[in-house]
Amino acid sequence: MILCTTVDDEGFLEVFSKASRLVLVDTNTGVIYEEPNPALGSAERRPTVVRRCIELGAHVVVAPHGSICYPSYRVLKARGVKAYSVDRGISLGQLLSRKVALREVNLGEVAYSTIMAALERVVGH
Repeated sequence: MILCTTVDDEGFLEVFSKASRLVLVDTNTGVIYEEPNPALGSAERRPTVVRRCIELGAHVVVAPHGSICYPSYRVLKARGVKAYSVDRGISLGQLLSRKVALREVNLGEVAYSTIMAALERVVGH
């Protein structure tokens, strides 16, 4: 299975709008692709990450808490891509070793992320 998520420079999961890198992970072999986070140069940060994950062929998007705003959620639903939320700051290694509980993204997560996205636009990063 191919997962897509975002990490900081040290390999810890970070919110889509703030992470430095986007990574694709094969759950059997590890990281198979990485690139600079495309959201950092975009006005629609969170949806940009989701769209890029889908373009890269991810089966699942693993979203650090606060990453899946309503527009992102709509894109995922329309494409039939599963999304799970995890705590920010866990390592990619922990995710790969399956020592992390994945929570299916729900409307509470979407509401929280949407509010955080709006606040980021108002007060900046």
